[in-house]
Amino acid sequence: MTDLLSAVDALTKPESEHHVIMSDYGVYRAPIYVRTHTVTHPPLLERLREAVNPSKNTAAGSSALASTRNLIDSDALYEYSKMASAIGSWCNAFKADRTRNPITDLRRWYVAFQQYDNEPQWYIDELRHWATLIRNILEPPKRIEITEPCPVCGKRAYTDQDGNELLFPVIVEYRAPKDEGDAIAPQALCRACQTVWKGYDAVAELAEELKQHADAHG
Repeated sequence: MTDLLSAVDALTKPESEHHVIMSDYGVYRAPIYVRTHTVTHPPLLERLREAVNPSKNTAAGSSALASTRNLIDSDALYEYSKMASAIGSWCNAFKADRTRNPITDLRRWYVAFQQYDNEPQWYIDELRHWATLIRNILEPPKRIEITEPCPVCGKRAYTDQDGNELLFPVIVEYRAPKDEGDAIAPQALCRACQTVWKGYDAVAELAEELKQHADAHG
């Protein structure tokens, strides 16, 4: 159950980030370590709930316009509602007492789940998926549109969910590392044929194919 507990903890426990602070160059032209600054964030589920109405987190005395207050982040609300509903259903299924606080209820569900001889992998995958969704809402990945056609389907345009035809179906998404040395793999997607390139090697291969196409039609 270690993986399941880790997946539950990732959503329900505070997160700490450690930032190393260095001074200017010292006598030997090398940065000098000063200290490590630790920032603690609320649990992911709590941060998602707060993201539903970000204006509520505005500090007192803020000069935010009245028209910008009480705005609702519909994506955050949709995902939070789905997760809270699913957790409530899990609690009912495994006879865990509910409080209607998703953080408390998820941890109570975990305790109840251990009393049953069930395979936890589906729940592990689902909880990890939730954590990724929340992080993408809180810190959206950077996105680059590729102007060359998709090397798989050859299309230069795609149709969005509203039926609009748009140019440049291939996009690359990545998240800049917060700390030096962090490895965060990029991902590319063709919105026309739904081909996915995941990880550094796959995206590098895509870049080579795009370069070959550009050179051939240069």
